[in-house]
Amino acid sequence: MGQSLLATTLMGLAPYEGEWTATQAAHLLRRTSFGIRHEELEQLTNMDLASSLDLLLEDRPLPSPPINYDYLLDPNVRLGAPWPGNPLVAGLNLNQYRYRSLRSWVIDNIRKERLSVRERMVEFWSNHFAIAGGGQAQVRYDNHMLLENFALGNFRELIKRVVVDKAMLVFLNGNQNFVESPNENFARELLELFTVGKGPQIGEGDYSNYTEEDVRALARALTGWRTRYLYSTVPGREPEVYFQANRHDTSDKQLSYHFNNDVISDAGEEEYKQVVDRIFEQPATALYICRKLYRHFVYYKISAEVEAGIIAPMARILVENDFEIRPVLRALFMSQHFFDADNLGPMIKNPLQLVCGLMRTFNHDHQIDGFNLDQERRTTNYYYYRAAIMQMDYFYPPSVAGWEAYYQEPGFYRIWINSSTLQERTRFTQTMTNANGFGVGDGVRATYDYLGWIAQIPEATEPNRLIDGIVQRLLPRPLTDGQLANLKETLIPGLPDFEWTVEYGAYLANPNDEDLANSVAAKLRDLFRAVFNLAEFQLV
Repeated sequence: MGQSLLATTLMGLAPYEGEWTATQAAHLLRRTSFGIRHEELEQLTNMDLASSLDLLLEDRPLPSPPINYDYLLDPNVRLGAPWPGNPLVAGLNLNQYRYRSLRSWVIDNIRKERLSVRERMVEFWSNHFAIAGGGQAQVRYDNHMLLENFALGNFRELIKRVVVDKAMLVFLNGNQNFVESPNENFARELLELFTVGKGPQIGEGDYSNYTEEDVRALARALTGWRTRYLYSTVPGREPEVYFQANRHDTSDKQLSYHFNNDVISDAGEEEYKQVVDRIFEQPATALYICRKLYRHFVYYKISAEVEAGIIAPMARILVENDFEIRPVLRALFMSQHFFDADNLGPMIKNPLQLVCGLMRTFNHDHQIDGFNLDQERRTTNYYYYRAAIMQMDYFYPPSVAGWEAYYQEPGFYRIWINSSTLQERTRFTQTMTNANGFGVGDGVRATYDYLGWIAQIPEATEPNRLIDGIVQRLLPRPLTDGQLANLKETLIPGLPDFEWTVEYGAYLANPNDEDLANSVAAKLRDLFRAVFNLAEFQLV
């Protein structure tokens, strides 16, 4: 651990007292959003940190539901209308188009979000409560909206909702958990992955924070919950969860010494709430979720100093605020530790951050807004699939533990980069720097306007200022003099600086000169391709 990082760690969650410039505002945006829009960076730079956090953490209206954008055969949902709440139809695979709509909707929520940490938190919860598989699109939509609703809300209440959530009950066999034959899958993951964490094994069937006895006891306490009307084609019969009393274990459930040898007595359909409340009395629960938040927003390494100086204070704030997530995030983002120089840029972007970050940074949504409905959704689905090819399929995490990059030692974030995914990352950025971009139907191509984008950079007619401005906006750390020189060589190979000044200046004076615009745009595409190929571009 560097001396600077050690010093800020020992300060705990002491508020940041350094200067507030575009550098700090950019770091905050990189960690709490997807990419950096110029207008957002400018807005935060002109505010102070406290006001910036007020904005990023405030409640926002929930996203509108996904729509039928391309399927003509659904008799219940016209084109352009939302499909949630409408039944399936016998003989038609409506679930397929609804999943296609759901995928584009996730990207659309990200692209339309402005100065809010909510979608990054929804991404966090989607990994924390990973549901690995498809199922019914309506059920996955309902699950996703649960995460949207509780993105910055109460962790304990969210766990209670997840315990009786349709998607989770189906995925972890909670709907097959009966007194005659208890199914331990959900109870095990509730403890191991969602709340207290497993911890090192310290004895036969004892995992530091719970025992196999506790898994069995909680499985019995959660018996009786069922699902019905999945894949229903009958109007008014939407998928739902219900409690079947005669399938519930009414006997006492004995917990281990980890839970003070408490006994959970029969409470019928309210018993699951007692289970959750009892789990949340364990100090390990607050510590466990705070470690995950730290790894998601700061860094994967949690030293003894970080555990004592950062994680423990975060956990205290969580408990003192009755398990509300917002105050914990505010304290973390407000801290000197968060803005420590050693915490600027040590993380590798996950695929969603990469693809959606480019989309938002370069204002590609402005072009998308000009597309027709089908083209718009083809584009958002394109972004979804590019992230999926890089091994982050949003609705298909690899296991109930989520993506390995968030928990697998010792690699953590480095797992995102391998020989296959690095090629896909390069292919993606190359596509985004090609003159023709990618097709979205009807002969229309989606492209990035780099020529228009550099207008935000002061004194962009001077090549060194242009490159400095690009680096400051796209990279979390400064480059070496050698790297900067290589970028300038890409822009104006073997030419003096004034060649760029003259050519770009001529374009500014004659923006309707198509040949001049094409020449300058081609040079910029080469320059941005070189920036995207830097190792530093993969960092956040």
